[in-house]
Amino acid sequence: MTDLHRTVKPHGTVVIHRPGPSGRPLLVSEADRHGTPLTVAEWDDAGRLCHARVRLPDSSWVGIEPAAVESPAWGPSDRLWLLEPVEPFRPVEPITIFQSVDYGAVGFIPPLAEPARLPPGAGTAVLNFLATLLVDQDAPRVGYRGPYATEQLFTALLESFRHDPAAPSPLERFMASDLAWTPAPHERLFAPAGVYVQLRDGIEKVAFRGRAYYRRRWQDVVRAEPRVVRTESARVLCSLWALGEAVEDHLILDPAGEVLAVLPPAPAEGTALPFSLAWRSAMGELIAHGSTPLLRPSILGVVERLGLEWGAVTGDLVEAAGDRLVVSLRLPRLFRQRLPAQPDQGERVRAALGFAAEVARLLGPAVRQKAQATLAALPEPGQRAALELAEATFDAAASGLQSSLDRLVRALLAGKDLPA
Repeated sequence: MTDLHRTVKPHGTVVIHRPGPSGRPLLVSEADRHGTPLTVAEWDDAGRLCHARVRLPDSSWVGIEPAAVESPAWGPSDRLWLLEPVEPFRPVEPITIFQSVDYGAVGFIPPLAEPARLPPGAGTAVLNFLATLLVDQDAPRVGYRGPYATEQLFTALLESFRHDPAAPSPLERFMASDLAWTPAPHERLFAPAGVYVQLRDGIEKVAFRGRAYYRRRWQDVVRAEPRVVRTESARVLCSLWALGEAVEDHLILDPAGEVLAVLPPAPAEGTALPFSLAWRSAMGELIAHGSTPLLRPSILGVVERLGLEWGAVTGDLVEAAGDRLVVSLRLPRLFRQRLPAQPDQGERVRAALGFAAEVARLLGPAVRQKAQATLAALPEPGQRAALELAEATFDAAASGLQSSLDRLVRALLAGKDLPA
């Protein structure tokens, strides 16, 4: 064990390496500054990864099994497992697969077969493991190799990589498979009270009680999230965020990520009220507009079937319960308060559009997930028919969105279609 090398990263993460056969260091383990294990990797004598384990924000573990299966899409593939939280590597349940990687000389960011099957934080944890290996290997830049260059993957990569700052329209270039990424792994801290913290240039992400809070700006990208990490004087706050302002604080941290206070959520009040037809139509069109065009018919069908409600939501802005999605009554109340302060009709229209867009962003992730599941469950002829329908109705999408929004905005400015 005398050949092990110990280093400490800027935020206190303790890293153990051993020399590999090529002279490059091989990551053996990581632990946060409190001693909590974060990563464990085992290598053979030839410098090939046998398997690796990474801890998730809820303290569960996922494992990587190299060269486990063959994929019809890209050939040799590595498998992700849910693991027993004990030594040694003990698989419990397979999750999904991704294109095989040479972990001793990582050359690309691999595609993943079924992102929707990942536990919360698993994708980011695996990407951060790859970014850490790339730094060890002095790899200046890598690209994503795969067919699933989505906006969701783009924002996930921002947590462990940095894109070329000189690249114009980085999201568009990424979705065209034409964007280079520099590895920039974050450090992880498991603070008391069950708080998980990601640190790089300060605190960037926090997970607490199953919910994630994000810093709003990531390079030149602004993430429109309902839960944010924000700085106020010498404190870092994790807050609910709606219509451009913090509406409730849940955590107070110091700049190093240690917990200063856990704040109880305000009690939710109000009577549930279903969305009107105008709201349903606008939400379907707005969510479809922000998604791949091929999902539009499925999204509109899901929105039609779901129980969409305004209601009392504690500690969050939206709540999913089976086939019901409940949006917090705080949003329409906040909109009612702000609308009279708008100086002219143009500003009032913009406020109404912003309100509708905010609700669509809250509902979008759950609706898209259900739409994808609906499409995937169809037999192959049904999937082809759904895709043909999406292509046939593509030209009508813009007019459908505009007419739905026009109806909703007129109602909102007239004081209608808002819960009391």
